[in-house]
Amino acid sequence: MKENNYKNILRGVIVIAFAVCLLLDNIGMFPNLPLVKIGILLILFYVFAEALKKLSFVGMTFPIGLAACLFTTELGIKNASIAVIILVSVLVGVGLELIFSKPKEKKNHFERTTTSYSEGEGTFDVDNNMGARTEYIQVKNIRRGKIDNALGKMTVYLNGSTVDPDGGFIDMDNGLGKLVVYIPKELRVSFVTDNGLGKVNIHGESSHDESLPLLTIKLDNGLGEVDIYFE
Repeated sequence: MKENNYKNILRGVIVIAFAVCLLLDNIGMFPNLPLVKIGILLILFYVFAEALKKLSFVGMTFPIGLAACLFTTELGIKNASIAVIILVSVLVGVGLELIFSKPKEKKNHFERTTTSYSEGEGTFDVDNNMGARTEYIQVKNIRRGKIDNALGKMTVYLNGSTVDPDGGFIDMDNGLGKLVVYIPKELRVSFVTDNGLGKVNIHGESSHDESLPLLTIKLDNGLGEVDIYFE
């Protein structure tokens, strides 16, 4: 069974478990158990596990912060503000990213930036952890690329890029944020999509000319929203 099938099965089991928790809580079958909180905790645990697999520190600390908000009394922090708890979890994640992540050119955590990216070797790698970021990528003969967005909003323009004659591959990963990608409609594109509890929208169509090299895009979306535009 493919990995994507295992992921979908696990997600389905978690959603069903959450639904069961809602039902049991509503009919009062286990009045001493916080069933709704337990159901939400299952979802947060899945988000944490996915972030751990990708070594996204912000993606790991954010669900921990949300879980702490659910159990403030049990954790002895009931006097703490919900907003402060979430802010602390995000800041801890950003701090860990700064400490342990390898330095990358154009990496941004807070500022709204607009940058351009051009690479002659047929590869590119851009990412955004927090805040808003816009990337203009112009790569001749794309062989391999990576677009990674965690919590912020990232907009990527691939205008002017071409695909390697032997074909190309782009790995798109969106966690809890919003990812918007503009792709030239002249390119021939195939998607392999793994969507969690988020939303994926594809606007327009790519070229259907089978004589063109194929650009395969592996799109992995967690709880965020992805918009793909062919223009």
